Amino acid sequence: MKLRRWTLRQQLTILSILFLGLSGVALLLLVQLFESFEGAVVARNQQELARANTHLIKLFWESGLFEMGVPKRKINRPLQELSTEVLANFGRVEGGFYLLERDQLLGYAYPTHGAPVPKSDIPPAERDTILQLARQATSQGLPQELVLRPKLDVVLVRADPLSAWGAVWTMKRIPRTKDSQQKIFSVPVVLGILVVGFWTFAIALQLQWGVQRLQQSIKAMEANQANEIPPLPAEMGMLGAAINTMQARRQELEQRLHRVERLASLGQLVAGVAHEIRNPLASMRLNLQYTDRQLRKQGLTTLPIDSLLEQVDRLEHLVQRLLYFDKNQQQEALVLTSLEEIVLESVSLLRLKAEEQGVDLVYQTPTHPIREIPLRRRELGQVMVNLILNAIQASPEGQQVTVGVEKESDVKNQQKDRYFVAWVEDKGAGLPPEEQERIFDPFYSTKPEGTGLGLSISHEIVTRHGGYIQVESSPGKTRFSIYLP
Repeated sequence: MKLRRWTLRQQLTILSILFLGLSGVALLLLVQLFESFEGAVVARNQQELARANTHLIKLFWESGLFEMGVPKRKINRPLQELSTEVLANFGRVEGGFYLLERDQLLGYAYPTHGAPVPKSDIPPAERDTILQLARQATSQGLPQELVLRPKLDVVLVRADPLSAWGAVWTMKRIPRTKDSQQKIFSVPVVLGILVVGFWTFAIALQLQWGVQRLQQSIKAMEANQANEIPPLPAEMGMLGAAINTMQARRQELEQRLHRVERLASLGQLVAGVAHEIRNPLASMRLNLQYTDRQLRKQGLTTLPIDSLLEQVDRLEHLVQRLLYFDKNQQQEALVLTSLEEIVLESVSLLRLKAEEQGVDLVYQTPTHPIREIPLRRRELGQVMVNLILNAIQASPEGQQVTVGVEKESDVKNQQKDRYFVAWVEDKGAGLPPEEQERIFDPFYSTKPEGTGLGLSISHEIVTRHGGYIQVESSPGKTRFSIYLP
């Protein structure tokens, strides 16, 4: 038999019902707690008296009073000092010593009494009881306890044997809580339990409503990715915002995946065409060079052979750039180097070009040192030169192109891994959203004279390094960032 799995809403409903039932049980337990409250207080204070007696016995033996030969008629004063020293650490505890030889209670002290004049007399109402309890402890050699319950207070008395000398004793009065006070105290407790119960029930209803809204919104989001979860209260709102962020991230990853798929298919096609063109171009170059030599031997130099060779060179350069999309093409070896060195070298190469365009090329020094990592120096240098050159060409005269390197987490894409980031920022007109989506497609260019391969090859090189390129553009500002793990 397959067990039915309860939904969260059903569990919350059951939890609310159970809590209301348990609240009633808690009220019964509270009544029993009031009944046992006095017993717990008595037990706790009995432990306190036991500790006080232990300290009295210890200090008595450490003092060595009877080894010092103190006269018995003057023993009360030293014992009183011992009692005062110990009982000063125990609130509302009074006590002293019982000497078997004299059958008397001596050394009485009550240092925490709080009166302006120290209390020195044993309470007459309990004097005989204390004396009798001390005699029992001395004769039996065992601790003795007694709980007295007069009308006003609960009185605790304890006596512990003092080997061969008598006993030590302590006493404490505990104010008895009146029944009316317990009833007054129980009213806010009961009200508090009811408030907590209704509050819990309200929270359960709120959770049910929030879960229902989340379920409906997620179904709508599955049908249409443009939908978002509406604002919800408390943690449900945080969960909804997180789901919205994940949905946006998912859409961005899907766009990036589609772009990679397009690049892969186009790359295979382009690489195949480039390989097919490469051999005929080599044959054309050889034949043109042979023809040029033969014509020169005959004194014919007016034919545009050099111009034809120049065009063949352009085609060969284009074929070489297209072959970057061929995965089987031999790649440059990785070299341990700093990304900052590559960027600085690229900035140096293009500084004169920027001056010719009337653009200020600025390098922003990183806040932290950039350590060396394995990189393909020439390929990444080509990427940086391409990005900086595009930024210079997109910048109006008198504007600034800023280049920098830093180490950071990809916060925008919610990736906690650390990245080295090289970025290029210009103050040009910016890229509209439709161009940003196609900017890395092969043969797509926003410049009339462009081939549309620069950014495509740059994207391929960065991808082979395990990184990616991120574009942020708005009117008056465009920033290309290269993320390398």
